[in-house]
Amino acid sequence: MSQTMVVGEPEVYTVVREVNDHGTATVRGDNGSTYHVAAYADEMLRSYLADHRPGDRVRMDLVRAGVRANVWKVSALYSGEHVAESNR
Repeated sequence: MSQTMVVGEPEVYTVVREVNDHGTATVRGDNGSTYHVAAYADEMLRSYLADHRPGDRVRMDLVRAGVRANVWKVSALYSGEHVAESNR
């Protein structure tokens, strides 16, 4: 039986480490928690997150990816809350 744990309503996360060649990224929630993103519901979500750099903020849903302690999957991304902290 698979267990999916939802972080909650869409939240804003700050990109700490951008998506690398293996598709993983690190983001930090406004509560200070760090999430290691290693999976995506589809390729579009991966591409969207890959367009963001450290300091950029994105609004998304995260669900636990498997049984590992701190590995997360992006299940949805939302427009309208993206804020670029840096001048790209």
